[in-house]
Amino acid sequence: MRRNNARRQNSDAKTVAEEIEALRTLTVSELQEKYAALFGRESRSHNRAYLWKKLAWRVQELREGGLDEATRARAAELANGARLRTRPPRDAPPAEPDAHPRDSRLPRPGTILHKEHAGVVHEITVLEDGFEYAGERYGSLSRIAKEVTGTSWNGFLWLGLTNRKKKSATKES
Repeated sequence: MRRNNARRQNSDAKTVAEEIEALRTLTVSELQEKYAALFGRESRSHNRAYLWKKLAWRVQELREGGLDEATRARAAELANGARLRTRPPRDAPPAEPDAHPRDSRLPRPGTILHKEHAGVVHEITVLEDGFEYAGERYGSLSRIAKEVTGTSWNGFLWLGLTNRKKKSATKES
């Protein structure tokens, strides 16, 4: 009896192997159709290698069984609280873009920056969403620097909030 079971397992394994090998001959669209049939949902991927691997795993899982409950529970425990890469469904509304993080070079809102130029001290107030200079609101320090000097400047550099990078030494010929 054992011998018959071994032969049957051998022939089942061969069938699984043959089915997985047959997946290699399918086109991407055929792989996507097979994916929908085996997983019950369509794949958003057009990557042939990815689809083949997922399908090969699924064929084996369906024929030979998947992970046992203890293993699934342990995986869920390990993943608890972890940030997983997931994609929203295709029909989901687009997500709101995250607000831009505040530049670390900027002082807290309410801080008044002083800059002397051409013998005049200019005061710039840092706001939550920009800057105030001479009663006007500005979105960038560079725009204020151009207003004061008449030329384009990096606003952080002009106000001394960042240091100019040193140029690397050039070879003398």
